[in-house]
Amino acid sequence: MAKTFEALMRAAKDNQIRPEESMVFDLKPPRPSILIGAADFKLSPQIIEEYHRMKHTMLSSNPKKIKTVLFSSSTEGEGTSTVLINFATTLASEGSKVLLVDANLRNPSLHSLFNLEKKNGLTDLLLGKSTLEGVIKKTQTNNLSVITSGIPHSVPFSLYESNSLDSLIEEMKAQFDWVLFDSPPINSYNDSSALAAKMDGVIMVVQAEKTRWEVAQSAKQRIENDKVKILGAVLNKRKMYIPEWAYKRL
Repeated sequence: MAKTFEALMRAAKDNQIRPEESMVFDLKPPRPSILIGAADFKLSPQIIEEYHRMKHTMLSSNPKKIKTVLFSSSTEGEGTSTVLINFATTLASEGSKVLLVDANLRNPSLHSLFNLEKKNGLTDLLLGKSTLEGVIKKTQTNNLSVITSGIPHSVPFSLYESNSLDSLIEEMKAQFDWVLFDSPPINSYNDSSALAAKMDGVIMVVQAEKTRWEVAQSAKQRIENDKVKILGAVLNKRKMYIPEWAYKRL
């Protein structure tokens, strides 16, 4: 793992990303057949350990208390929702009260992954058609709740710039230990930038062997231009090319 980390750091340096700005959590892909939100949903001990390390690194490197985090990627299909849910499940298993918010109105997925109704969600809340208590949906995982995307909206960016979202986020923080937002790709839409400005920080998901460093660098720059702190990056869907027992000895 040390060699993998060093290689990633060299690649980051070559593309003018400083190592201290490129916290890369080297994660194994979860089993694709798991039903998210089911009562027997469990992560493997190895993955749980990685997410514990992610939480510790995030909190120890930031003097400010972290409660609201935006999860995003540079492009579609990098596994943002999977990483978000796995991290949330790990936090909930420790006893933290966690709220997931599906702010990816372009391609919402949390309602499907948790087998919940999509309607009566975030857009309904922001348009004043429902209350915060009315849109929070419990899951079969203890301490884990979800706000689904709600009714479709043609211009999500305008919703995220509203002052009403600021006060709603404060209400969420008062009720939960962690409030985690799923969002569209940074390079594809302005939604993530508008949301990120209201968060304590951003976690970027980067898919191994797919995302080009130039593309990730562009997304990183867009976030930093908005004066938003990047808390770290998750290397997702890493493939094993040698036996795992040997890999652990590297």
